[in-house]
Amino acid sequence: MATARGSLGQVVTLISVEDVFEKLGGFSWFQMWAMVVIISPEIVAAMIALSPVLTGSSDVLFVCETLTGRSFNISAEDIKTDDVCDGILRPMGHHYTSVVQEWSLVGSKAWVSDLVTSVQMLGSMTGALLASQFAESFGRKKAHFGLCFLMGGFGFASGWAPDPYSYAATRFVAGFAVGGCFVVYMNYLMEFLTPSFRTICGCVSLWAVGEMMLAFIAYNLPHWRHLTFATTLPTFLIFFAYPFFPESPRWLLCKERTEEALEVFDKIARWNRKPGMDPAEIKTLQKCITHSVDSSSESLSIVESFKILKFKEFRVQLVILMVAWFTCQLVYYGISFNMKHLDGNPYWNVFYMGVLDLPGSFTGILFNNRLGRKKTFISFLVIASFFLVGLAAIDITLSIEYPALVNVLSLISRYFISAAFAVLSCFTAESFPTVGRVSCMGLCALCGNIGAVFAPQFTFLGTMAKSAHFISFGLLSLITVGVSWKLKDSTGKPLQDSVELSQVASP
Repeated sequence: MATARGSLGQVVTLISVEDVFEKLGGFSWFQMWAMVVIISPEIVAAMIALSPVLTGSSDVLFVCETLTGRSFNISAEDIKTDDVCDGILRPMGHHYTSVVQEWSLVGSKAWVSDLVTSVQMLGSMTGALLASQFAESFGRKKAHFGLCFLMGGFGFASGWAPDPYSYAATRFVAGFAVGGCFVVYMNYLMEFLTPSFRTICGCVSLWAVGEMMLAFIAYNLPHWRHLTFATTLPTFLIFFAYPFFPESPRWLLCKERTEEALEVFDKIARWNRKPGMDPAEIKTLQKCITHSVDSSSESLSIVESFKILKFKEFRVQLVILMVAWFTCQLVYYGISFNMKHLDGNPYWNVFYMGVLDLPGSFTGILFNNRLGRKKTFISFLVIASFFLVGLAAIDITLSIEYPALVNVLSLISRYFISAAFAVLSCFTAESFPTVGRVSCMGLCALCGNIGAVFAPQFTFLGTMAKSAHFISFGLLSLITVGVSWKLKDSTGKPLQDSVELSQVASP
């Protein structure tokens, strides 16, 4: 607790940065603007991350010109081996709708398309790890806008790729930015919010808007290159906000940049039409934070060297959250990338994913503050597990007679995984102190992206062994439900800015 004497002689008590935000209007005009600026890149991130569902689609035709002069059409799905055509196999038409068609990724090369998707997700994994360190060292603002630039620039560049190798390389960097942006923006926004509104982080999402826009744009621009260009250009609109948007005041205070933090608080006050903060109050709060950070200097070095497991309070929490992130992203992306193998129009399948994702992410708001983060997350994951088990059974027994049923159960399972992941994102960011929040979030996102890297391979496995991917998804979800009971809830608690030495476990 910090106390300070204001300019009129009254004694003011400041417990935390949350108290400053409450005095400056709580959730008001600035916070709403912050939501738009920080969350909006998620639209493009969704289109980049999920575009392989359409750009890598095998629902395309080839023409086989036999040695006898006869020709016939054959789908990419039916080309299992290179000797399926005893003549010349060429893509049908001149406007290639997918990379599979343009580069003839069929037969012995059928695995290349899914491998490129895994390379993209490998980039997301790397981005989640490295971008978190950049945000800790240089600030949330520079990291956020820098990643948006990489996401748009290399996402656009991938549309010019002349071959699968350069395409994979540019998608890796675009994926790097997507993975890093997700980790940074979640913490960036959370550090402007009070406890009752932190559920916005993760549960208020524009990811589903990106999915629906992807389906709409792809329907009107079926050529995969045109689709790539159109889905990445909107990223650059965010840079109009760069000169006007501030750094996180929490991060500035932890770096002892008191005057800059005061300027940010004054800017927030003007936006919210509230009186500015007394400099004496902020300086007193700075002393408390500085003392707390100094006393936990050992903890800061531990976080930076990824030895967070030495913290007794966070040891079990971090490991379980890492497992949960792995499971949620593996299942989410596994079902998503598998949509190209399901019955029906691929554009409508992607659109349906967005339609269900939109309420899926918002559903957490209804329960997050009432039931708590832990119970809400576990409840959604239990329901998802139930539908995944049913999906595996239906896919084995009735998929031929009722292919639409597999589609429906896939979408419902994905809906609840999406809802669980929205809660998990907020839960994770609340569970760690400011001095290491983005680093710890990065470790969890790293595990999540490892799951995303494997997701396309699980999808490919499902084409070789019936329902093997759905069975794996169901089992992993049930295991995660079991271990998640040991999580420590964070609902309604102020964000920690540091870790005291007393919380460090002995080696």
